[in-house]
Amino acid sequence: MDSLLELVARFLVVGATAFGGGGAALPLVERITVADTGWLTPQQFAIGVGFAYATPGPILILAAFVGYYVAGIAGALAATAAVFAIPVLLAAGSAGVVARLNAYARFRAFGRFAAAAAVGLLAVTLFALARPVFDVHPALLAGSVLVFVAERLGLSPVLLLVIAIAAGAGAGAAGFLA
Repeated sequence: MDSLLELVARFLVVGATAFGGGGAALPLVERITVADTGWLTPQQFAIGVGFAYATPGPILILAAFVGYYVAGIAGALAATAAVFAIPVLLAAGSAGVVARLNAYARFRAFGRFAAAAAVGLLAVTLFALARPVFDVHPALLAGSVLVFVAERLGLSPVLLLVIAIAAGAGAGAAGFLA
């Protein structure tokens, strides 16, 4: 039972400090689970991170993986509940505050400008993500844009995959990917 309480306490801390998303919290989770407690080996941690990235949803679902290693099903449930408890409580608490503040015109105006700033930040992030792809090969970025547009127009993902495979094979055979 001691390990279950420690598991909950440590994942409450992770959940409370995971600002910037779960990816930003991975070094803390690694320190806790590998270096501090020895619950996982570095290889097991890497496998858990791989599973977390492979599943849809938040990366901190890794807590279930760690919890299972530490205390079985009860550990998986407890760690998962702990890592998400504080963010959920903060979101629920702030929803009431935002609802009350929405009565003020200045707050609503701030929301409109904050939304515009968020769109600008997303554009900068998109550029930052696209730049390394362009540096590898400009055709990768062009292909990514074409796939995005085709998907938005309703082309089947399976058809897009077949087209991408054929285009890659053709470009490789023609020597464009050398």
